[in-house]
Amino acid sequence: MMMTNTRSDRILALLADQKSGWSLARPFYLDADLFDVEREKWFSAQWMVVGHRSEVPRKGSHIVRQLFDCSIIIVNAGDAGLRAYHNVCTHRGSQICKQDGQAPLLVCPYHAWSFRLSGELQTTRELPEGVDPSELGLRPVPLKEVGGLILCGLDEARLPDVAPVEEALLPALRLHGIDRARIAVRRHYPTLANWKLVLENFFECYHCRPSHPEYFSMNGHVKVTAMRDEQGAQDWQATVADWNQSLKDGVRLAQVRDPGSITTLKHSVYRQPIGLDRRTHSKSGQPVAPLMGLFDDYDGGETGMHVGRLSFVGGYNDHAVIFQFNPVSVQETDVIVTWLVDQDADLSTIDIDALTFLWDVTTVQDKKIIEANAAGVRSPAYRPGPYTVLEEQTANFVADYMAVMRGLLTEEPVMQG
Repeated sequence: MMMTNTRSDRILALLADQKSGWSLARPFYLDADLFDVEREKWFSAQWMVVGHRSEVPRKGSHIVRQLFDCSIIIVNAGDAGLRAYHNVCTHRGSQICKQDGQAPLLVCPYHAWSFRLSGELQTTRELPEGVDPSELGLRPVPLKEVGGLILCGLDEARLPDVAPVEEALLPALRLHGIDRARIAVRRHYPTLANWKLVLENFFECYHCRPSHPEYFSMNGHVKVTAMRDEQGAQDWQATVADWNQSLKDGVRLAQVRDPGSITTLKHSVYRQPIGLDRRTHSKSGQPVAPLMGLFDDYDGGETGMHVGRLSFVGGYNDHAVIFQFNPVSVQETDVIVTWLVDQDADLSTIDIDALTFLWDVTTVQDKKIIEANAAGVRSPAYRPGPYTVLEEQTANFVADYMAVMRGLLTEEPVMQG
């Protein structure tokens, strides 16, 4: 897609007019041309978690996933490892797979063209003379596996190196047994809002007190993230200090925060107590599944891991949760939440409602408030407003967004969100 100077200049003018520490102007949430620029320039250079290794356990297992506006196939190709392809037949463009499955070949239902799991065209007998079948293999999609997480991206030439992220995240992923987990539940929460509104909400807890009564009552950190209360902050700091003192060396993790850049991937790792004497993030705070990873007892902690801007993993002692934020269109974002348990866990013995309660009720509430936010932004009466001190991470996200957009449009080496 060619970007005209007029469009580029218009976006740069919007960026120049943007007031620091305030929410974005209306076009950043509504303008289809601007979204096209994001898709062309930014999304294509982002790694995103698209699945888990347990979903393709044996040769021939394949899953169909949406990566931004592209349908892709992830397949276990046996000795060739995990592979990903665009879900587009090289004959006349039909989608090959409609759903997850298991098969020795990938077969297009339109004219029955078949492809090996390693991507080469298998069907050759009807090809016209002079056509080289080696040129008709499936179009590959870059794929990396990091500790059981399957990451994919679209533009191989522009995707950042995953090695630094892998080095930083693997200790946390292994601690929580993500590499030997299985999926208990996956739910989609399609949200009628621009992806930036979704992430602005995710990065702050200022809204937790009025909007998430369950979350507010089940997390100790709200004393400092959801309100300004000097005594509450001191109490939370004491809780964190006591919890850190009680930890075994085997469950300690280095705190990591790398904001990323134009050519590197944002990632972070942190551990903290859940608080309130809760052992895990179930409905009651009591165990709901077998211990995972390296844990031999409950320490009441949670681990947060950012993998780029659009994927997040929350790890607890007996389960983990993956969040994926997939921009579908300028005013539509698919929020996907996946709950993991140990691979040997018997799902028939797990109370799924107790396992999913916190993040299901919270994400349903988020969908409602984000869509109301989006409806207000669509009004011509909308004007940007100032972020409070409790929205610092959201303000940082917006500042990073503006910097990276300016850098992408002018090719300046700036920090990325």
